[in-house]
Amino acid sequence: MFTRIIEEMEMRQFVIRLVFTYAAVIVAMVIDFISGVRKAQKANIATTSRGYKMTCTKAYQYFFPMLCLTCVDVIGSVVLSYPAFTMIMAAFNIFCEWKSVLESTSDKKRMRDIKSVLLSILEEKPEFMKTMLHFLKDDDSKDDEEDK
Repeated sequence: MFTRIIEEMEMRQFVIRLVFTYAAVIVAMVIDFISGVRKAQKANIATTSRGYKMTCTKAYQYFFPMLCLTCVDVIGSVVLSYPAFTMIMAAFNIFCEWKSVLESTSDKKRMRDIKSVLLSILEEKPEFMKTMLHFLKDDDSKDDEEDK
């Protein structure tokens, strides 16, 4: 009977740790969401439903792997009395949210600009490749002339 009480207490502690782990990620996401909205307002960038929906996408990207790792932790609870893998994944997710809060709006704008330039280059891929081949051939012919 005494061992059963200890096992129940360990299981309660395990569940409490899981709840706090998930709650910490949710709190980090809320802080990032509020920070993002405020940064957008300060920079006079319109907040759109698309931006708000990205929070749901982010939640899926965070919680689906955490849920899988929780299953692994439940199976491994025979060995470990705490959800180690879920906590590690949560720490990584919180770190990502922290970095997102610290990024400035201009950095994010620069990243979006770079992304749009890369996408436009990829859309014009055949002409871009011809131009690159032309430059590479010119460099090769210059190297050959220098070797002579």
